[in-house]
Amino acid sequence: MAEHDAEPTDFKTRLSNLRHDLRTPVGHIMGYAELIEEDMDEEGLKACQHDLQAIHTAGQKLLAMVDQFFGDTKTSPEEINIQDAQFQMRLQLNHIAGYAEMLREDAIDEERTEILGDLNHIADAQKLVVSMLENIDSDLLDNSEMKVTGAKPAPVKPSTETASTTIAGIGGEILIVDDDPANRELLTRRLERGGYVSVAVGSGREALDLLAERKFDLILLDQMMPGLSGLETLQTIKANARLRAIPVIMLSASDDSTLVVQCILSGAEDYVAKPFNPVLLTARINACLEKVRLRRNAARQIKVFISSPGDVIPERLIVKSVLGRLNDEFTGRALMIPILWEEEPLLASDTFQAQIHPPRETEIYIGILWSRIGSPLPESIKRPDGTIYDSGTAFEFEDALSGYLKNSFPEMLLYRKSGAPTVSLQDKDMVLERIDQIDRLKNYVEKHLMGDDGSYAGAFHMFDSPEQFETMIEMHVRKLVERLLSRSD
Repeated sequence: MAEHDAEPTDFKTRLSNLRHDLRTPVGHIMGYAELIEEDMDEEGLKACQHDLQAIHTAGQKLLAMVDQFFGDTKTSPEEINIQDAQFQMRLQLNHIAGYAEMLREDAIDEERTEILGDLNHIADAQKLVVSMLENIDSDLLDNSEMKVTGAKPAPVKPSTETASTTIAGIGGEILIVDDDPANRELLTRRLERGGYVSVAVGSGREALDLLAERKFDLILLDQMMPGLSGLETLQTIKANARLRAIPVIMLSASDDSTLVVQCILSGAEDYVAKPFNPVLLTARINACLEKVRLRRNAARQIKVFISSPGDVIPERLIVKSVLGRLNDEFTGRALMIPILWEEEPLLASDTFQAQIHPPRETEIYIGILWSRIGSPLPESIKRPDGTIYDSGTAFEFEDALSGYLKNSFPEMLLYRKSGAPTVSLQDKDMVLERIDQIDRLKNYVEKHLMGDDGSYAGAFHMFDSPEQFETMIEMHVRKLVERLLSRSD
């Protein structure tokens, strides 16, 4: 090594990395043996159970040998008997290879070809451990980096097969983050059997990019990954107001207790060692998801009425999206429930207004106006003084305002979109109808939001683009929710 090369990694760290690298493929061997056993029918299991159990037992012995020969009690290369480790571990690896080959021959003879893919995974993992053992020697342990080599198993496509559930899950969408393709495939299949929907990515950067676009109920995050490590990915997630409420379970074959502590202090909900016990993993996942659901149930529910005519549908969808993001941000404290007429099961047996939740009985009213005042109401719906409302939108605004004047809620936000709508000049009636709507809206705004002297008696916010509206509405609703929560504390 050149004099100015990077400072050598200390022996303890190199040994910890070695244990991690050896445990990972051994975990694959045991995991695929378990999957084969669970997939077997009763007749097939009778024929194969002995060989599968022998493979699993050999895997357990290998894990014990990793700790025996390369445990953290070793303080120098001289304490490690490389030749004895290679001899003892190769015996178990030979057992695995032999039993796997017998299972392969029986599967071909008995036309149980569905297990051949998993047997290939076992064979690949067995060869990888052999390759690692061949590259362990005293000189290697003194180098600045562990140079354990060997071809990793080729990436595999997630299984689309269905199998009977062998571990009980409570459902949910889970993001798997692991740089090892076999780990991703094993976890995907395990979660599928537990009733979960999962998506797997191979790096922390991919995970963060996906989380920017999609919501997940829980994240399974590998600790040791190239590039952005699991700990760094965790810290980035927990620093994001929208993502920090998502529970994260760390997965690692490393036995470094310092890493475990760092992850928990950085916000990880739990930590599970590899190779994982499927029942334990599912129990931990269920416990995390149940905590989230309890927090959400305990949160203060805030009804948000979204009022507007039909000319600002894109803005209504923006409000719904913003409320979803804020719900993630306020998890455990507040749960905003959007009330949108287009999502209500409105029945033909009654009027529109009679079936929607009264705006006056919500905590926040959001009105969005542009070029329409809205559709007229039936004569059966009148103001207390007997006059007719200008439209359904006018009814919602005045109903919310009456609630505020009487009870000091709902909090009322009003937005107006600038610019003129595009109308085809070929349709004269449509042009005249839109002009009438604009005039009626202008008169209504002047009547209710402006004083006799021409000053504004009520505040509203103007916006030009969807992007400007989204930024504005998120900022305003966030502040309102904080205000509502502070009043209830």
